[in-house]
Amino acid sequence: MKKNIKFNIIVATTLDGKIAKNHNHFSDWTSKEDKIFLHKMLDKSDCIIVGNNTYKTSIKPLSKRNCIVFTKSVKIIKQASTNCLYINPNNIDITELLKAKKYKNIDILGGTEVFSYFLGKNLIDEIYLTIEPIIFGTGLPLFQADLNQNLCYKLKSIKKLNKKGSILLNYIK
Repeated sequence: MKKNIKFNIIVATTLDGKIAKNHNHFSDWTSKEDKIFLHKMLDKSDCIIVGNNTYKTSIKPLSKRNCIVFTKSVKIIKQASTNCLYINPNNIDITELLKAKKYKNIDILGGTEVFSYFLGKNLIDEIYLTIEPIIFGTGLPLFQADLNQNLCYKLKSIKKLNKKGSILLNYIK
């Protein structure tokens, strides 16, 4: 049970639903307005959860925040720095860990496997989805293709971020 913990997915995608060109692709392709929104959200967060590849491509900006990195390279848990934990999500109950640390507002920043993990466990409370007017053609999808879920989220708001056509969708459970 995740009582008293709020999980938010914050993600930007291309028009064709890609979150990156590949596992090493840095998220410098998103609009300035999306980055402003992201930083406002992160400033209100107790902790950020990311996958190992996302962390590696964003280590400098994330190093200042409480961060949990999902990775299969550790058996259970490893303290990487004062505010960074590496955990193996297959061997630890993430909600129990977050409760123990007294984290209540969690932002999930990706990537595909991490988003799919939280969706599969029905832990997502809100989704903030920025759609950028860009097409990659190939790349990493938002969720894994083998997920087949009927989402019971409602569209809360649509916000036009800029004149180029970046939009922010907010879905709530």
